[in-house]
Amino acid sequence: MKPLSIKVKITCWYTGLIIFILAVIMAGIVFGTDKVLVQGVQRELQDEVYDVAEDINYTNGSIDVNDVDFFDDGVFISLYTKEQTLFAGQLPAGLSAAVPFQSEQVQTVKVDGSQWLVYDLYITAKGQEGIWVRGAVSLSPAYETRNQILFVCMVLFPFLVLLAGYGGWLITQNAFQPVTLIQRTAAEIESSGDLSRRIHLTGSQDEIYRLAQTFDHMLDQLEMSFKAEQQFTADASHELRTPVTVMMTHAEYALAQKDNWQEAAEAIQVILQQAEKMNSLISALLLLARADHRTDNLDFEMINLSEVAEMVVEEMEIAARKRNITICADIEPDLTLMADQTSMMRLLLNLCQNAIRYGRDNGWVRLTLKRENDGIQGSVADNGIGIAPAEQEKIWKRFYQVDPARHKREDSGTGLGLPIVKWIVERHGGSIAIDSCLNGGTTVRFYLPVNRQSKL
Repeated sequence: MKPLSIKVKITCWYTGLIIFILAVIMAGIVFGTDKVLVQGVQRELQDEVYDVAEDINYTNGSIDVNDVDFFDDGVFISLYTKEQTLFAGQLPAGLSAAVPFQSEQVQTVKVDGSQWLVYDLYITAKGQEGIWVRGAVSLSPAYETRNQILFVCMVLFPFLVLLAGYGGWLITQNAFQPVTLIQRTAAEIESSGDLSRRIHLTGSQDEIYRLAQTFDHMLDQLEMSFKAEQQFTADASHELRTPVTVMMTHAEYALAQKDNWQEAAEAIQVILQQAEKMNSLISALLLLARADHRTDNLDFEMINLSEVAEMVVEEMEIAARKRNITICADIEPDLTLMADQTSMMRLLLNLCQNAIRYGRDNGWVRLTLKRENDGIQGSVADNGIGIAPAEQEKIWKRFYQVDPARHKREDSGTGLGLPIVKWIVERHGGSIAIDSCLNGGTTVRFYLPVNRQSKL
């Protein structure tokens, strides 16, 4: 059996509730009307009996009933002696005079299947014998009115139920229309693979609207991630193909140098350099992949960043001397923080390598570390070729190269160094920014809190 949809369930529940409410209201109307009508007839009966009692006069010791109306507004009036003998008026057909007399008491009597109200009043006059005034009225007109109201309710009930059910269905259908649109959009994306499709729901900003908006934002993120992955795959393939091509070319060249081992050795040396570059690239890719999947497993401990920075400066002096670049260090001693030591080493190495790689010959690179507030403020500055303002936001993208000329240099990077730097800083709860101008040098500033609060 196919399960009922939410729309059908809501409509059934809503209609059932309407049926219950209408039934209670109509039952209240019918029973309330019945009670009101009976009370109205009872008051009319009592008023007629009292009016008749006021109209009775005694003339010369005898009762004068000339002013008495024995039938008025459906009320029958009859007069009885003290001994309960009828002497004036009339009884309704079928109403027995044997009904016991009870002064100022309303009695309900059944006559030939219909109900009557009987009201008795015993009156006396000074020096005169008392008499009974009896009034009788049928409840049939009141019951007929009640039955007419009941008939109207029975006719209106199914009409109102159908109207309420149809209205509920329309409201539910309209409310769930955006959900249907979301479902259809998701199905179209699944079948076509087109992540550029959006719901773009308009109308009142209710919960469904916010759901559709969240869905669109999620698709934006998915599309961006998918495009970034495609770009990343293409860039990685390109970066890997370059050293592989060089390695294959020099390997073929080395094999061809059967009688010239010196040429072969030089070719093998190039192959080794390209293999090292490929290994560095693969390591960087692996690190970023782990970062994307939150499986980096960094070992956070209290480390001395000053000592790490001094080791980096010492290691980078060899590369700097090749281009006559002077490395200056302004490092405050004993700067400690909670961090992963390997990541801190990679952070400073990448920044210094970038500064040396794109610095000017006979130029300088300055590494600065100092305590600031509850963290450590650091910077790596150079007087190199700089970066144009329009390019500065793009340098954090993976594989991004500021210009093709840089990429052709023998010692050019892979475009992964700065993205890794940015990830390391943010993974440690810090922030990073760049200040540069074309041909005016570059300064990369970063801040690391002593107690880590990761943003990732």
